[in-house]
Amino acid sequence: MNPLTYFQNQNLSITQENNFFQENTALKIILESIWKINFFKNQFRSRERIHSFTSDDSLIPHDILRLSLINKLSLNPLQEPKGVFETFLYILEHLGLSWRLLKDLPLWNSHFEVNEMAKMICYRCKMATEYPVERSYGLIINANSIRETKADFEKSTFEDIVNFIRIDLKMPCDKEGCGSQSYVQRMISKLPTVFTIALEWDNDETEEEIWDTTSVLVPEIDISVIYQYEGDSEFTKYRLVSMVCSCGDQYNCVAYESERVGKNKEEKKRWVRHFGYQKEDTGEWDGVLSMFLELKMRPEILFFENIKQRDQIITEEAYEEEEEEEDKEEYKIFKRRR
Repeated sequence: MNPLTYFQNQNLSITQENNFFQENTALKIILESIWKINFFKNQFRSRERIHSFTSDDSLIPHDILRLSLINKLSLNPLQEPKGVFETFLYILEHLGLSWRLLKDLPLWNSHFEVNEMAKMICYRCKMATEYPVERSYGLIINANSIRETKADFEKSTFEDIVNFIRIDLKMPCDKEGCGSQSYVQRMISKLPTVFTIALEWDNDETEEEIWDTTSVLVPEIDISVIYQYEGDSEFTKYRLVSMVCSCGDQYNCVAYESERVGKNKEEKKRWVRHFGYQKEDTGEWDGVLSMFLELKMRPEILFFENIKQRDQIITEEAYEEEEEEEDKEEYKIFKRRR
């Protein structure tokens, strides 16, 4: 049985599915936030790949992903996670293979991978020490560390603050008789498609502490400030596309969305908050920061997408939409002539 037919045969009612995600709001919101990432949505929603398995149009790509998650959880129940980022890692682990079931698609979780190389040069004896490559799915930063670093370096950018927090770690020199502590340099040779930053909160922060943390956040970053990177700097810019945020005992998705409106199909961009089965426009970035404060909302996972790759996907989508419109017009003319 092919994977899509298998997912269809789960026979989950809408009520059962809704009940499942009501009990697992973090899973639902993480999935929704991932779906806002352009490269992911663009690859997974390809109708041609789906038709390679089935001619049934009733199962859309988002359904496949959602049903796959429910099925995986039934076979591998998620134990009590330590945080929402651990839930995200669980999704990467258990849905990665399901994604591979779709023809000609690579493991999609590899697009989130950061392979970090570390090197230390002892300031005393000058001996260089290289450490094994570490693979991760992004960074985990303590919210309190952001506030403390911001207080020490008031004019620093978000990338600077993240860099300061990460380099504030010394390792002892391995040379016999030295043992001096020196800072570790962190480098990457390949840029991830999606760069993920998780924020750890104590969940008892005051309004002032929430503001002091979130006001540092920005919608665009340069990853070369956080890691040493020797490649083309033109490709090191990343744009924030979605966030998983806690709001009381519930989770919200805050995403940067665009739609084409009017006869001229002008692109309208704005931040949108998704909560439950509702959504509301938040407007510009300042509106998002104000919302964090007003609702005491804590952003816990931030998904940054590589701008060059993202813009290329958007351009391709716009071109495809234009071709579809032209095909429709040609068909109308053909019918009138008949």
